[in-house]
Amino acid sequence: MKIYHFTLRRSVHLINIIKTRNVQKEFHNTKIMSLRRKEILVVDDSETNLILLQAVLEDAGYHVVLMDDSSKAVDYIREHKPDLILLDLLMPDLDGFDFMERLNNGSGSFPSPVMVVTAYSNNENNRKAREMGAVDVINKPINISSFIMKVNKIIN
Repeated sequence: MKIYHFTLRRSVHLINIIKTRNVQKEFHNTKIMSLRRKEILVVDDSETNLILLQAVLEDAGYHVVLMDDSSKAVDYIREHKPDLILLDLLMPDLDGFDFMERLNNGSGSFPSPVMVVTAYSNNENNRKAREMGAVDVINKPINISSFIMKVNKIIN
């Protein structure tokens, strides 16, 4: 059973709002022309969530890689080392906690910072995610401006 946290209509509406922020987009495009674009890997089994996060992050000037298979994402991270990993907790096969366990491989740290973005948030999951090494836990639906501020703080 797939659970979509954003309705398609709401996602399209949010994407349209983001795309109208030309001033912010021009600022970020100018800022990143002289710098390497930071890479963010989004790991989520929901296509709607992937599309929404991609629109929000690309509008903020980031290079975004999307993966709906958490097992393949572990291999990608070890090879490419993105600047940030956005991770959903509730996924088939390898859930977010198993993903973090496999990613740190007993070392106690990750090759890239991990931010959990989930609708499956409660005190126990938040505590467990942070204990496993997540730098932050964001609840869905996201507040876009707060979300981007947190992403910028972690990456920069």
